[in-house]
Amino acid sequence: MGESGGTDPGPVTDKAQSKDKGFQVTRRDFLIGAGAGAATAGVVIGGGVAINNAVNPGTTSTTTNVSTTVPATMRRVQLNIDGQKHDVIVDNRESLWETMNFQLGLSNSNLGCDRAQCGACTVLVDGKPVNGCTVISARLGRGQKITTVASLPTGPGLAGLHPVQRAFWLDGGFQCGICTRGFIMSTVALLTAIPKPTTVQIQEGLAGNICRCGEYAKIYQSVNTAAAEMRGEKVTHLAQAIVVSAVGAEAAPGAAGVSKEFTFATPLGTIEDFDPLKAQLAKRDGILGVDGSERSITIKWDPAKLDETKVRGILSDLGHAVR
Repeated sequence: MGESGGTDPGPVTDKAQSKDKGFQVTRRDFLIGAGAGAATAGVVIGGGVAINNAVNPGTTSTTTNVSTTVPATMRRVQLNIDGQKHDVIVDNRESLWETMNFQLGLSNSNLGCDRAQCGACTVLVDGKPVNGCTVISARLGRGQKITTVASLPTGPGLAGLHPVQRAFWLDGGFQCGICTRGFIMSTVALLTAIPKPTTVQIQEGLAGNICRCGEYAKIYQSVNTAAAEMRGEKVTHLAQAIVVSAVGAEAAPGAAGVSKEFTFATPLGTIEDFDPLKAQLAKRDGILGVDGSERSITIKWDPAKLDETKVRGILSDLGHAVR
């Protein structure tokens, strides 16, 4: 007997449900419609997606003459990244950083906090800095221009770097490097909008970026140096100033000598380790100039006093053999 006094029909079986033509929505379909079934609807395979064609049959597209269906939880988009267009199918919840790294294999930005708090993953979208870890890829397929640090250089070596990149490198505007790409992109956006920013404007422009190593003094110096170079002014980077100061008048541009770039057999720990080496080389008779990074070193010497073999010997004596 049922609670109302009538006959209790008993539990409804799955078989009975299947006979009810008005009940057609399965739990799977419900989850996909609610945005929770992307994992069951598609499997990422080497940058492609295997789609369940039974889901959402109304949105089909043809790729290489094969009809595929895009689930309700995914979108087919064309991302314009550094001037190149990429056709990808993305989850509606997928961040730009995830798409670039996991689908496209582009390591153009670092992931820091993954919470839009540190700015390490900053890229530019139509010239404005955004956090790649939280901006959604599905919303960037409408012609927006996405710019990363990879598109800034115009050629090889230091001379080919963007002025902002060169300033951060030669003025030591970094330490561990995790935040550097984000700072560089925010600086590019800042200097594009304000060619000669004040300290307050620099602070405001870089407010979304955090350097856990605390290199803010050199970061601000890097921004000011880059700004001056982009305005067409002649600049002297911190690394160059140290060389001139250590070597003295002999290191002045135009001094006679032979110059050669060497690659360290074992790279230095960081760029900060380079300055002490410069100071030691400056004390050696015949050395006219020193420049470089933690991976390579360019030395200018007086051919009347030294040759390449002797220069290599000096570097070996200082514990930094070169190839």
